[in-house]
Amino acid sequence: MNNRIDLRQFRYFLAVAETLNFGRAAERLHLSQPPLSRQIQQLEEALGVALFTRAKTGVALTEAGRVFLPEARRTLAQADKAVAAVQAMRGRAAARLVVGHTTVFDPSAFTDIFDAFGRRFPQWPLIVKSRHSIGLVKEIRNGTMDAALIGLHTEAPGLKIESVRQEPLAVALPAHHRLARKRSIGLRELEGDPFFWFERRLNPGFYDYCQAYFDRIGFAPTVVPEPPDHHVLLGLIAAGQGLALVPASLRSIKRNGVAFRALKEGDELSMGVALVYAEGHSSEALDAFIGCVRAQASRR
Repeated sequence: MNNRIDLRQFRYFLAVAETLNFGRAAERLHLSQPPLSRQIQQLEEALGVALFTRAKTGVALTEAGRVFLPEARRTLAQADKAVAAVQAMRGRAAARLVVGHTTVFDPSAFTDIFDAFGRRFPQWPLIVKSRHSIGLVKEIRNGTMDAALIGLHTEAPGLKIESVRQEPLAVALPAHHRLARKRSIGLRELEGDPFFWFERRLNPGFYDYCQAYFDRIGFAPTVVPEPPDHHVLLGLIAAGQGLALVPASLRSIKRNGVAFRALKEGDELSMGVALVYAEGHSSEALDAFIGCVRAQASRR
């Protein structure tokens, strides 16, 4: 007996065994009948037994064919299972998650989330991009990004938004500045100094939120353009070129020549962070990332 039997021959045998008709089996397999008959004959020769009796009245399984039938079904089912397992593994290995975070915060503010995801789900590589919140929302809408951590007050209609945390704003000023001796500073005390501030087009929602508060308390700063990079901003402040409102977490950078002071009670402004993603997502990797963000938010 020849043990080298093609799995294709198992499928051919199964089709004939289930239809007991070579013509109908050939139609099921999208073959013409002669090649099917030859393959069954080669299978019988390899096994050394007849699997079917052929007569003018029809086709019937022999005793050997009846024994072979359940084993052939099991063999094909196992082969299909093996293929499916490998394909699923390949799909998981190839999967990647593209996420973003707002440039308003230093990247270190999100390290705990990204590190936790990497430890728990190493099978999904994480590609992290930093953008202004509006750019992140646009990428999610375009389908080039799966999720992002954006600044609250950013408009994202049609997307799912979950608040993650609120962080107070602090005053960053030159260490030798007259106000650096104070433990907390009122916004009105910043008038007259160059005040680094961002353009409205970069985040209209947050800009309008802050401007409404400035108008309410009568704060009219002398605005100068804010550089997009925090390290550049802190360098300019250290050089005495202006003041800025920054997320309190930037204190961890500890830049020489820069002092960080809290805003006075009553002048507190905060900057919120939110997770945003498309409604109706269906990605296992994205579900895992959302879970990590929620878990880290609850710990805070």
